[in-house]
Order: sequence, then C-alpha cells, then structure tokens
Amino acid sequence: MIKILFFIDKLTGGGAEKVLRTLVNNMDQSKFDITVHTLDESDPAQYLVPGIRYRAINRCKTALGKKLFHYWVRLCAELKWLYPLYIRDDYDIEVAYLECGPTKILSGSTNKKAKKVAWIHCDLEKRGMDAPEKAKSWYDRYDDVVCVSETVKRSFHKVVGSGTDTHVLYNVNDETDILRKAVAFEVNKPEPVTFLTVGRLSYEKGNDRLLEACKCLREAGHDFKLWLLGDGPERENLMKQFSALELNDQVSFWGFQTNPYPYMRSADIIVTPSRYEGFSTVVTEALILGKPVVTTPCSGMDELLGDSEFGLITEDSVDGIYQGMKRMMEDVSLRERYAQKAAIRGKDFSKDKLVKQTEQFFEELLK
Repeated sequence: MIKILFFIDKLTGGGAEKVLRTLVNNMDQSKFDITVHTLDESDPAQYLVPGIRYRAINRCKTALGKKLFHYWVRLCAELKWLYPLYIRDDYDIEVAYLECGPTKILSGSTNKKAKKVAWIHCDLEKRGMDAPEKAKSWYDRYDDVVCVSETVKRSFHKVVGSGTDTHVLYNVNDETDILRKAVAFEVNKPEPVTFLTVGRLSYEKGNDRLLEACKCLREAGHDFKLWLLGDGPERENLMKQFSALELNDQVSFWGFQTNPYPYMRSADIIVTPSRYEGFSTVVTEALILGKPVVTTPCSGMDELLGDSEFGLITEDSVDGIYQGMKRMMEDVSLRERYAQKAAIRGKDFSKDKLVKQTEQFFEELLK
C-alpha cells in the first residue's frame, strides 16, 4: 500500500481543484492510502468518496479568524514551520498539487523518506513570477515535477530552469459524470447563436477581451448571445466594461454554477479567450460533450485540438477572438463538423486511461 498525500489550498473552486477531486476519487484504494490536505477547511463528504482521509489546517469559522490565521500561515511558511506543525505524517509520496503556496509549503517537508512531487497547472512564463530564483529553490527540493501539458513543461524549464525530473500527465476528467450532469436539468436557449464561456473571472481568463470581441460582433450586425459562467476578482470591472460597451442585449452573467454542464450542452459554441492556461478543463469538457470550440492559442490547446483539427484556434488578440467567433457562427457546416470532431477527440481523455497513467507514474516513482 502506497501512502500518498495531496496538498492544495482548498477543495472548492476551479480547474485544479476539480481535477484533483476526480483523480483521487478514482484511484485504486487497494493500492493507495490517500490523504487530501488543504489550507482552508472544506466539506469532505461533499467532494471526496469514502476511504479518502481528509485534513485541513485552517478550521476557523469566522471571517476574522480565517483572515488572522492566514497571516499566521504565511509566517509559518516563510519560517518552514508549517509542515512540521500541521502536515507531518509517514507518507511515501507527498504531492504539492498547485503552484506557489502548496509548492512552497511542501518544499519545507521534514519527511526524508517521502518522494516529493510538484504539480504545475499553468504557463509560468505568461503568468509571470516575481522571484524565479526563490521558486527554483523550492522546486530543487522536489524529486519530480508534473506538468499538465508539453507547453507548461517548456515554460517551466524556461522560467525556473530546474534540474528536477519533469513529466507530462494530462488532467483527469470524469466523462461519465459530465455526461450525466449535462442532462440534470434543461436550460432554455435563445434563438440566436449562443456562445458560452466558463471559468474564474480573473485577468488570465481574458473575459475583457471576449467582451470587446462581442462589441465587434454586434457592430458588424450579428445576432448572438454570450453566457458567462463564473465568479472572481474581475467581476466588478467586467460588469463596468459590459455596461460601457452597452452589451445588455447580447451578454448574460450567470455567476458560479455548481453544475455548468447543462448550460454547456445547451450552448451552440464554447469560447475560451484566455491569455494563458495549463491544460484547459473547460475545453476538455467541451470535447467530451461534443461541442464546437473557439479558443486562443494558450498552453495545451494544440495538444487538445491539434492544428485546429478538433476545434478552432484563433490568433491571440481581440480581433482573433472576434474573427474566430464570427467564422464559427456564420459557417453552420464548420460548426457541425467541429461538433462531430469534438465527440471523437473527447474519447481520448477517458477517466480510466488517465487515472491509470497517473497511478503508474506514482508506482514508478517509488521504484
């Protein structure tokens, strides 16, 4: 039995958290004794299957208590106290499942026997790092670094330049669960062509560019709708931009949805205007659902979509996003062809295949 720790900020939220939940919930518990450890407390019964151990550092219930505890956590992380105070156990493998905080914290592990793995979900070059030398000192303490795409791997070596071993393992998505949830309820779709984007409302997701592209579509006389699903720090700025561009008739903000799949199933086209990604969960889910995709050329898109074979990859600009959306909505046969191609490509990202590859990686790591 391999005793393995996965450490991440929280269980709730976006892509990395969702992928981690899918991975651990489908790993073979006859081979792996799994613990998920978070900074902030979540409800494990809501997110983790029976048999997975769960621990959290910050169990404060009040907003003030949580805020004060985070200051304490940052101090402990700087002094390398956090691991010996809150995390230590007799693990065989310790995984920091997200960049920055979790990677920094587990780099202070005092468990000499454990193999240590850092997971990278984003393009570090495009994201930018304030102190790459300090980050290199963290990654040098790891036995292996897992990147979620070849682009992310190249970016990691360019920015950090670590001599640590690196591997590429694609994110795990539960296609059975996605397809089941997609028919959980009906979403009434308006008559015009409807685009949908899903994700955190933050700078890297590029929704400001998407709104500008929508303005171009409207000014060109196109009848369409855009649904934005998600919440985040840029919501207020996006709402101001939305009002200034007078997109009330075209754009709807749906907020964070615990089940976005009925909306994805009902929409005509999934659009991803991101400035950078790691390996897009939303685009993978769109392929599983057989939905045509328009996306910018951020990390992992060529691995997911080829040279625009399974979805349309645009230029990395407002005009590129606009032209891609325009082409997809005007050419019905193109849209239908991409829907068929997406359904075929989606089968390559089956849960069982990717979970098995990840389990084999862990087993080889201990050899």
